[in-house]
Amino acid sequence: MTESTSAIPPAATAPPRRRAWRDRLPHWPLWLGLAFMAMLIGYPVALLILNSLFPHALEGDWRGFGGAYLRIFQTEGVAAMLGNSLRWAMATTGGAWLLGIPCGYLLARTNLRGKSFARLLMVVPIMTPPYICAISYILMMQPGGFADMAFGPMPAALRATFFGFWGVTFVMAISSFGYVALGVEAGLRGISSRLDDAAAGLGATRFQRWRMVTLPLLLPALLNTGLLVFLEAMSNFGVPATLGSRANLPLLPAEIYYLVTTWPVDLPLATALSTVLLFVAVISLMTSKRLLRRFQQVSGRSVATQEKPLGRWGQIAGWSFITLVTCFSIGVPYVVMVLTSLVKRWGGGLPTLTFHHYVQVFSPGSRGLSALTTSLILSLSAATICAVLGGFIAYAITRHRGWLASLLDAASLLPRVLPKIVMAVALIMAWNAPWVRVHIYGTIWILLLAYVALYLSDALRYGDTAMRQIAQRLEHAAESLGAAPWRVFVSITLPMLRPALIAAWVTTFIVCMRDLVASVILLPPGTETTGSFIFNQFEQGDISVAMAMATVTILLSTAVLLLLQYSQGRFQQRP
Repeated sequence: MTESTSAIPPAATAPPRRRAWRDRLPHWPLWLGLAFMAMLIGYPVALLILNSLFPHALEGDWRGFGGAYLRIFQTEGVAAMLGNSLRWAMATTGGAWLLGIPCGYLLARTNLRGKSFARLLMVVPIMTPPYICAISYILMMQPGGFADMAFGPMPAALRATFFGFWGVTFVMAISSFGYVALGVEAGLRGISSRLDDAAAGLGATRFQRWRMVTLPLLLPALLNTGLLVFLEAMSNFGVPATLGSRANLPLLPAEIYYLVTTWPVDLPLATALSTVLLFVAVISLMTSKRLLRRFQQVSGRSVATQEKPLGRWGQIAGWSFITLVTCFSIGVPYVVMVLTSLVKRWGGGLPTLTFHHYVQVFSPGSRGLSALTTSLILSLSAATICAVLGGFIAYAITRHRGWLASLLDAASLLPRVLPKIVMAVALIMAWNAPWVRVHIYGTIWILLLAYVALYLSDALRYGDTAMRQIAQRLEHAAESLGAAPWRVFVSITLPMLRPALIAAWVTTFIVCMRDLVASVILLPPGTETTGSFIFNQFEQGDISVAMAMATVTILLSTAVLLLLQYSQGRFQQRP
């Protein structure tokens, strides 16, 4: 009896199980990350939705529930704008697929010569602001424009087609097809070419192999890139405001801008339209994720693929297609942009060139130099904040478990989904509310806050991808030797994360330098950025100075990209 009562089950004598290393990390990074996301994204969006339901909620008046949404259908032309925006976004996505899929296939599955250069040609349209592309094509296709001067009077039918739905779609498609090309290339490289060879061995035709083997495996990449292009088109302001207005194609982002900036300001209707745009983006994301879950099970891992040899005529055909697409996406916009910035006047079919427009931009005390300086300061600051904050949040998400990490991960997706013009309107509501005692709205600080809120998603994407590739066993080994979590991060994680943070910094700097939405909507009185300067000069008819500023902005962004890539390459080559 004594022996039986004194016996202790083996489980009770076993040493306590040691918690996993990531479970012992402090949780304050998660709470801090959630606080940042709540201040930057959550609070403005919540206030936007609230004000769309109760138009006078900021004044403490809770009457008129849903009245702003009823005005969408009661105000002439507003419902048609929503339909136009949806049709335009879908048509743009189809056009980007049509141009990007063949380019991605050539890069991933063939032995096309000069792939590095061809890949660079896919990146340049992404770096070029769509509104600059739209302005260049307006100057090209308008009566008496570059096309008329170079080739004679243009057929009226062609000009009418361009200044219409399909012309606006064409400009947006050639500005965004690069996302599809690079995404399809990455997707095809993750699909083993042996599957296609096996289907061919069983007698399947080329079309059958594409339809039954390649396309189902490529669907995740197509859906992801299609969603990106669709959301970019739905929220794009520059193309609808410049080309859409001249093509008699009213679109939702331009209408929201006019409601916010034109007297009398109609914030209730603007917030209702912004919320509708937000819901469209969320529904698109949810639909895409549902389709991805359906097809994700058949996607393969990243494997080596066998390139199909292209003969002489195959090489010619491949490069002919890339050259044709590049001519419309890079050649025409850049040639028109540079020529417009240099031409003083036309005489006898030949232009007289001048650098006077660049002198106007760089003259001490000029509006152009002030706008360029402001954009540089804001872009440098926003890029640094986004790189640091994005890396910090990515570390907190990937190195923690539990509901807090899942909540922060879900919150980090919001900047990728939110249309930029919706976020700009939300920031107006948030920082111009009666209870806000910190005077941010109406100052340059609201632009910095907007840049961080709008473009934090790029830094988060780079940081999250890099953190998931860093082996946690290195951090675990250092921690088991007694290193504090902060020492592990500084000595091991941060050096491995540095390339991703540099890429995030460069990307954020470039998109901030070319920003138009936040600049024209949140611009403080007496302040200009490069985007607002180009837009205002174009609208006022001083097109040559606008194109000079556009050229300077693109050259500056490219120079920063090349300089940092060169510096990073030298750093990585050091012993």
